[in-house]
Amino acid sequence: MHPEPPYRDVSLPVDDRVADLLGRMTLEEKAAQLAAPTAPAIDVHNPPSTGWGGVVAALATLEKPPCEIAAAVNELQRKHVEDTRLGIPVLVAEEALVGLKIQGATVFPDAIAQAATWDPELIERMGSAIGMQMARTGVRQALSPLADTARDPRWGRVEETYGEEPYLVGSMATAFVRGMQEADAETPLVATVKHFLGYSASAGGRNTDSASIGPRELREVHSVPFEMVIRDGRARGIMPAYVDIDGVPVTGSRAYLTGLLRDELGFNGLVISDLGAVNQLYTKHGTAHSDAAASAQAVRAGVHLDLVPRLATSHLIEAVESGLLPMADLDLAVSTVLRTKFELGLFERPYVDLDAVPETLDSAETRGLAREIAERSIVLLHNEPVDGLPLLPLDPGTATIAVIGPNADRLLGQLGNYSYPVLDSMTKRFALATDPTARADEIAEFGGSTGADRVRLMVESVPVVTFLDGIRDRARNATVLYEPGCPVQDEDRSGIPAAVEAARSADVAVVVVGDQAGINAFGTVGEGLDSATCELPGVQRELVEAVLATGTPTVVVLSHGRPYSLRWMADSVPAIVTSWFGGEEAGRAVAAVLFGDVNPAGRLPVSFLDFGGSAPLPYWRAAQTPAYVEGSAGATFPFGHGLSYTTFAYRDIEIGRPEVPTDGEVELSFTVVNVGDRAGDEVAQIYGQDPIARSARPRRKLVAFRRVSLEAGAAVRVTATVPASIFALWDPDEGWLVEPGKIKFFIGGSSAQIRLRTSVTLTGGVHQTGADRALTSSVLAIPVDPDAEPATRSAAARADALRTAAPLTGDNTVLEWLEHPVGGDLLRGLLQGADEETLAPAFGMSLQQLAIYSGGRIAPETVDRLVAEAHAQMTTPQRA
Repeated sequence: MHPEPPYRDVSLPVDDRVADLLGRMTLEEKAAQLAAPTAPAIDVHNPPSTGWGGVVAALATLEKPPCEIAAAVNELQRKHVEDTRLGIPVLVAEEALVGLKIQGATVFPDAIAQAATWDPELIERMGSAIGMQMARTGVRQALSPLADTARDPRWGRVEETYGEEPYLVGSMATAFVRGMQEADAETPLVATVKHFLGYSASAGGRNTDSASIGPRELREVHSVPFEMVIRDGRARGIMPAYVDIDGVPVTGSRAYLTGLLRDELGFNGLVISDLGAVNQLYTKHGTAHSDAAASAQAVRAGVHLDLVPRLATSHLIEAVESGLLPMADLDLAVSTVLRTKFELGLFERPYVDLDAVPETLDSAETRGLAREIAERSIVLLHNEPVDGLPLLPLDPGTATIAVIGPNADRLLGQLGNYSYPVLDSMTKRFALATDPTARADEIAEFGGSTGADRVRLMVESVPVVTFLDGIRDRARNATVLYEPGCPVQDEDRSGIPAAVEAARSADVAVVVVGDQAGINAFGTVGEGLDSATCELPGVQRELVEAVLATGTPTVVVLSHGRPYSLRWMADSVPAIVTSWFGGEEAGRAVAAVLFGDVNPAGRLPVSFLDFGGSAPLPYWRAAQTPAYVEGSAGATFPFGHGLSYTTFAYRDIEIGRPEVPTDGEVELSFTVVNVGDRAGDEVAQIYGQDPIARSARPRRKLVAFRRVSLEAGAAVRVTATVPASIFALWDPDEGWLVEPGKIKFFIGGSSAQIRLRTSVTLTGGVHQTGADRALTSSVLAIPVDPDAEPATRSAAARADALRTAAPLTGDNTVLEWLEHPVGGDLLRGLLQGADEETLAPAFGMSLQQLAIYSGGRIAPETVDRLVAEAHAQMTTPQRA
């Protein structure tokens, strides 16, 4: 009997096991460990004698129940463990952004909807549920989530992101990763965060186009979410972006994949390329002169696994043998793959326990979680009165409801593009169209047409509750009429008259419009499906306007993946709700919100711009309404926006210390009260600004948030601890720096609804933060007596501020008025809540000059009245 080789000895350090195994491998076996073929293009269930490093989508193509899927994974592992010379197990990977992408698994709301919950703890629970399903079926790597910061609503993959704000993106992605990787203590998993780096900043919102990003924006906007998920979430996997940044393809860049990712951000895990990205170094970017040179460039840069649509190990072998790739670089990449497998315990436990495989991957518990996420993600965008009362929630006695629209009763119209029903239906459709053994009618039907209205379900799906289903189930005593009205994308108006007749016959019309998700085809949004205008596809606007013209009170429900330009809709439709792509339970969730069973509290993770062509227009810039010939460009619905069926008040702002060192923490507290007559959730949002710095700073950035649930009349005291390092700026010469000076804070229910303001001064010298700088704030919410008096220290602080404040006159500048403890509130009140962003162009004007240039909106006597009121409040503080 031969003794077990050292790499089989679990008692040895992982590095020793890797070194021993690597020393036994041939060049062909090493090359095989860097290959990760994808099942739709390659039969990954029959590996070569050398095996593979990983396989992708091997389970999705099986179309079998969980136990049979797990058994197939065991057989694939057996072929690697028993039928290859060294018995190296394979790393099985699947997509998991909206649920494990295999037949019968729960389909959760899309990522942009997950972000709209503003509830990282909830998304961590979802990640844990997905991770447990992975562990039970043998999947050990998820090609999810995205940590891309969305910069342009025209980009089709906005639906896969957590929105436009780096802090929110990083918080949600970290929660997902933490939940997934820690789902099963005995079965470690790899969450692969993508797409590193700058993918979402492609020119014109065009997928995979070049990105022009400076060094500050690269780190302050795009790399921060990845840094959060690497350091706070301990992500084990990274996928590089397809794009080039200023001419440098990320997949072939040692500066990005080693210098930035590993040396600066501290990542020490597995890097897997995007599908076919390594080959694109040759075929698209032209930074390599052959397939072999492309493979060499990627490996030298820091890519470990090559996700390929066709086998390419021969390119690696050629690269080594021709001298393009030093053996030391190949060994480093192979060592990382082997180390990952050792750390996951694959050598000791390559097989799934079939007795532990659940009968269903769509249990009542996970369906319930999908519904909870859907309910908490729904954003009430608009809710104007009809006959004196807000249209929503609907009157429970409503007798007749017309449900209209192309997405009202289409299960594929409410699922994200990386869901199993959508993506695998497309995959199967393309396979049939190119397979000579496929039925003739399938090929004829395909016919080269890949529009959104040609999509159809071609794989067995979990039960999906459509909006029509949900409304009929909730309104059982009402008559529910249904008409699709028009297609999603085709300009077919023939169904509009029937929809109009249904609306005329109803007490209320619910019009469900939006997108069809797809990938490069069969959709209006998704990967490779970008928009030039961000308008509703097809003739859906005409459908909405035709229903409105009937005079029937109308609710528009959006089931979609990208933020639309909806200024026209906000000006005409009484009530607008977005569910994004809400997953398998979207229909019940929306019905619960429409009828008031659930009080909506979702908040926008990305702005709805007035004009899609004004992008990129980040939320802090949109508030300044830059002008075009066609009019000012802003946000119809700004970042963080979302209405409720109740009302919340903010009060009693208090700062722990007015001066904080540049390496310290700011503590601020305030009270949120539900002053309405029904329970609801509020998302308290805290923004900060560094007004004077060595480089231009955003006028507002999210630094903390907390979703709180409050009964009618209840209150909570919210305390946020914000590290000064969150205000660090990137200096290309000196790195991350926190500068002394004033920091402003803005607190409220959205980026444009500021209820409280305060400031602190960072003191001391410039602080150069290290790689371990704090990236997140902590927020506590403690119930308090809503009738309690304001905090004594807060009142004392206000009194001190009044004693030291200079008197105001009409000659003081607008900025001086805004920063004054009395003048700021008076001026904002005069201007109906206008804040720093709106007034920035007038900061240097005196108040009298502002009146002169206001076009009569501010009279000279109004300035005199404001000055007198400021003087009165300063001399009689108890009136403040």
